Amino acid sequence: MKEIKIKGVNEVVYEHTLKNGLKVYIWKYNLSEEINISLTVKYGSIHTHFKVDNSEYSVPNGTAHFLEHIKFNEANNVTAHDYFYKLGSYVNAYTTYDHTTYEVMCSNQVKDNLEHLLYFVLNPYFTKGLIQKEKPIIVEEAKMTLNNPYNIGYNALQNNLYIESNKRFLVTGMPEEIRKITIEDVTNVFNNYYHPKNMVLIVTGNVNPYEVEKIVNEYFSDKDFGKYHNPQIISNKEPNDVVKKHDEISTVVTKEKLLKSFKIPKKNLKVYSDLYLRVLFTIVMDINFGSTSLFKEEIITNKLVDDIYYLVNVEDDHVIITFEVSSSYPNEISNKIEEKMGHLECDEDEFVRKNRVLIASTILDYEDAVDVNNDIRASILKYNKVIDNMRDVFTKLTCEDGKKIIKLIKKYQSVEVVLKPNK
Repeated sequence: MKEIKIKGVNEVVYEHTLKNGLKVYIWKYNLSEEINISLTVKYGSIHTHFKVDNSEYSVPNGTAHFLEHIKFNEANNVTAHDYFYKLGSYVNAYTTYDHTTYEVMCSNQVKDNLEHLLYFVLNPYFTKGLIQKEKPIIVEEAKMTLNNPYNIGYNALQNNLYIESNKRFLVTGMPEEIRKITIEDVTNVFNNYYHPKNMVLIVTGNVNPYEVEKIVNEYFSDKDFGKYHNPQIISNKEPNDVVKKHDEISTVVTKEKLLKSFKIPKKNLKVYSDLYLRVLFTIVMDINFGSTSLFKEEIITNKLVDDIYYLVNVEDDHVIITFEVSSSYPNEISNKIEEKMGHLECDEDEFVRKNRVLIASTILDYEDAVDVNNDIRASILKYNKVIDNMRDVFTKLTCEDGKKIIKLIKKYQSVEVVLKPNK
């Protein structure tokens, strides 16, 4: 196995690649009472149109999530939940825009837990009867999503923000889209994407890395998954424009909520890698909108908001910054955020202090097996490798870099959705 030494924290992540292409990452943490096992498929809700060899395929929105649900079914009318329940383990799964993850949390019987996770995810068990049986259940889940006022708001925000990206659609799909999913759609996605070469297995916690390696090698020793055809996602380039700048929705909230996103083109920002952009934008936004910023102090002191959160996402063509604000004065807060975004600042002392906080946070992650599992997964999905020098990344960036990106983000579009209480 390859040892990846994480600089600055004296930790080692073990990497092992099987002949079938599966990448395995293991982090040993003796102080953990639990073992976290996750198997991630690089296939998510936005991957509805793809090309395999010389053929193109399209599946309905919601297919990735639908497949995640029915994968828990096994032959003889049993489920993976039944198996893990008998072991005293916790099993779950979730689907995002770009991946699907199946995870198990246990405290012992590593071999049984690991092997059955691999078994139920990698073995297809699909019948027309099963497809039809699951549809009403998943349709109800989609309806529950649509009945949640915050989901309604975020769905509207995404629909107004994106013109081409499939991120404007619900991960679950709409009820009418779910009803269109066929056994052919499910089988097509499984055959093309649920291949070990398109997966990442991560094991963190109180384990012996060499024991895990042995278990995985032996499990796959007599299994042939055939050739991986490397399906290519077909998508249109996302333009810089937005669909609609302002929307108001009356729903079942007790107080107004503002959801506001800024769509910043990456064209002028490509002097920095995605990793550097994420760090720089995180620090700059924290300086200007964070818990110790003058901006937040002012709006809290004046009782304009109950609280304010923001999130930075670095995507293929844009950096998306999204604010969530609970306030009785959504229009006033929106204007203040807009004004501040046009006059961002980068103070040297603040930059250094925020940078140190991020470094400390990175170190603290290695005190929790769940956090490390999540961090490894995010690193692989975003950068196709485990980032072993995050401390170097932080220390290399300076306030001058922060000032540089501020100068480069003068052109952007913004959209907002205001959730208002029903009258």
